[in-house]
Amino acid sequence: MILFFRTPDEDFGILLEAAVMYDRRVAALLNENDSNGDEFLWKAVDEGKTFLYPRLLFVITGFNLECYKRFEGKGPEKEKYEVKIKKLNLKRVAFRTMWLSPEDYPLLLGSADLGVCLHTSSSGLDLPMKVVDMFGCGLPVCAVSYSCITELVEVEKNGLLFSSSSELADELMVRR
Repeated sequence: MILFFRTPDEDFGILLEAAVMYDRRVAALLNENDSNGDEFLWKAVDEGKTFLYPRLLFVITGFNLECYKRFEGKGPEKEKYEVKIKKLNLKRVAFRTMWLSPEDYPLLLGSADLGVCLHTSSSGLDLPMKVVDMFGCGLPVCAVSYSCITELVEVEKNGLLFSSSSELADELMVRR
């Protein structure tokens, strides 16, 4: 499970593009037939089948009520992205959105395998607190690279950095 905390200033398109790249790369590597319905692939996971490259589940949540209203709640962005995700026809990647209570937030963090941070600083000086939260629960982070992020994320020690959707897809391929 990969956790992503959506804030309005982050480019969600990077995550969607990386998910598509991961899905297509795994299909090509394993010569999987995409004509099988996604129900078949996910049913096999439910039945305990293991795969060389895992099926990814992105859980998307927000920190504040405004973000929730815009993306996870009933706002226009939620519907927009749900339609966009459905059109991608992903077979090995699923997305779920949810709003968490403060008590459930650390529980979800602790159960994830990887945190993704798309935060970029317009000033180049601020650091994302979501990364601190992830580290507090022992969750490794894959974050967009920008000027001061290395103050938090130390490559190969507590996380990885990427500069494009292709690089994020590369990291997802490696993080099995």
